Amino acid sequence: MNILLLSNSAPNYFHFFNALAARFRNDGATVAVAVDSAFSRKENGLDSAGFAAVYDFSSFFVNHKVDFDILERYSGYNLNSALLSDFERAQTYGIWGNSADLDFFDRLKSALLTFFERIFEKHGTELVLYENVSNTFAHFALFVAQERRAVYIGLGASRLPGRFSVSGDPLADDSVERNFAAIRGGYKTVEPDVHRWVRDYIANIETIVPDYMKINGLERIALIKRYFRRDRLAKIKALLRHVSDSRTNSFQIGNPLRTYTSLFLRNVRRRLKAGTVRGMYQKAVAGERFLLYPMHFHPEASTSILAGTYLDEYEVIRNIAFSLPEGTRLYVKDHISAWAYPTLDFYRRIRSLPNVRLLGPHEPTKELIKSSVGVITLTSTVGYEALLLKKRVFLYGRVFYEFHKGVVPIANPANLRRMISGGLASPIGWDDQYNHDFVCAYWLSTLPGTLNLMLDRVPAAQAAEHIYRELLKAGLLHGLAAIKSAA
Repeated sequence: MNILLLSNSAPNYFHFFNALAARFRNDGATVAVAVDSAFSRKENGLDSAGFAAVYDFSSFFVNHKVDFDILERYSGYNLNSALLSDFERAQTYGIWGNSADLDFFDRLKSALLTFFERIFEKHGTELVLYENVSNTFAHFALFVAQERRAVYIGLGASRLPGRFSVSGDPLADDSVERNFAAIRGGYKTVEPDVHRWVRDYIANIETIVPDYMKINGLERIALIKRYFRRDRLAKIKALLRHVSDSRTNSFQIGNPLRTYTSLFLRNVRRRLKAGTVRGMYQKAVAGERFLLYPMHFHPEASTSILAGTYLDEYEVIRNIAFSLPEGTRLYVKDHISAWAYPTLDFYRRIRSLPNVRLLGPHEPTKELIKSSVGVITLTSTVGYEALLLKKRVFLYGRVFYEFHKGVVPIANPANLRRMISGGLASPIGWDDQYNHDFVCAYWLSTLPGTLNLMLDRVPAAQAAEHIYRELLKAGLLHGLAAIKSAA
């Protein structure tokens, strides 16, 4: 089996993915690595990890000339949409400054396609290994994998505790829907232990927190514990070695020193704003009729890839506020991991809208869902939880629960008032058995294990061992090449 591992500057991810790739290699696979930059190549220890080859995109990109033929060959893929995730990151973190002009984006698309095509040709790549498609680098690797009939295995957390997901194209993943149809049609049998697990899960949904929300720690705003640690000295030295780097050749990390400084200052500004933002939050009013809108974290794949048309949340919220049926409020609940990152002006504008109440991130989400007449969201987990609590969900983006009969897709925001009014007037048309079968279908679309990509080296290696065995047992590597059994 010939594997291409993707690697970039996501903090600590390399511990897990290097270890996972090593397990494949120990069982006879040949593993090459495509890395976004020379900075990540060094920080992730790729040259000493025993890979067959390491390919640095930033070194390739610096001398690349636009190949319009390759852009034409891949014109059936949504190349421009795939730029959005890293464009949003660059805008949010100030990565590119003013260095990315019109020609830069054509050159970037052309370079990424050429870069991955050459690796696939040289190594006969059969499988691309990374997290779920979450950025431009991964998205273009997916395009080339699809063109070459290779497999993309993207690992991600699920909303179910103790289970993780495996996906390829995030915009074409219908595994939950297919499993649901098979269960409802009597073509797939659900084992008794799964039924028991699902019954217990739904019975306790009001207190259950998804694994990924326990792990990221982004709700903490303290600076001293985060930055003033002895291990930060090595990071500062590494950053100083790249003080003169281009801001665009390494398009994901930019100039590492500038980017990390920008991230630090962003967190400083958040800390300074926190008290003022807390003072802007309001409270729910007992007996008030309302829709709940959960704010999202930016930048993140769940918005830039799965709801890219709706990245400006103020515009989304404003449109909802002026489309509400008479007598209905909109409760906008801030995101636990993103609160106080937006500008104070953003919060002031939200507060100024008619029919809108701005709630803090620590307000009880499940209680708000239960008290609401429904949830309106881009792709949030809150929408999924609302369905299990038998509340209507108005959905803008693409997400695994979009086929649930309780979802009203927002196909055209110009018709939002009619869709909201019609959706709220419709009776709840799904029962406990429907929700039970829905969660069973979701369970069958995931694998056992908690996926934490932030672990240090030793626990990451242990986690990689478990994930590797689950991939084998699930048969996801079947037909790619001979590989040892997990038994």
